[in-house]
Amino acid sequence: MSADAGFDRWYAARNVKIFLSPSHGLETFGSTLVNYHLISEIEDRPGKIRIREGRLEAHKPLVITPDFSGITTDGLGEAAQEYLEFLRQTEKNLRILEYGYHLKSDNFSETVLTEPIEAVAAKIKREAIVKNDKFAAVLQGVDDPWDVALVELWRREVMRSAGRNIMELNERGKLFGEQS
Repeated sequence: MSADAGFDRWYAARNVKIFLSPSHGLETFGSTLVNYHLISEIEDRPGKIRIREGRLEAHKPLVITPDFSGITTDGLGEAAQEYLEFLRQTEKNLRILEYGYHLKSDNFSETVLTEPIEAVAAKIKREAIVKNDKFAAVLQGVDDPWDVALVELWRREVMRSAGRNIMELNERGKLFGEQS
């Protein structure tokens, strides 16, 4: 870890390697539990590999609709007022999905092995596939700050799932139809 925490976070996020993503994306109408296996080389301990296992819970995406009716335009010109009026008239067509998640501390464990990291990753990936765990994720990240890798995994899963989530919400009338 360096003296620059910002650099460490950026470095940790950019050096995440996904060996196995959940075969099913984030659920559209319910919560999703992702069973992660995070592998990292322990700094200053050559040949030592740490495996962290736990669960990420991703909540069902919420549909957010903006409300432009309460915005005033004091001191703004006519073009800004006209644009705001346009937004008021079309706001029913603007929807944003919000995803939430939190780490589950139950089922969290750590193991340290002395094996090549590639062999550990391959073994854990094989085990997850044999178990047919559709929500298993196997990834490699830095050892400190290790939890940045989990945030990056979640971000990637949101990006991967959003299109399907939008389509399913729209098919059931929950995106542009009645909200419940």
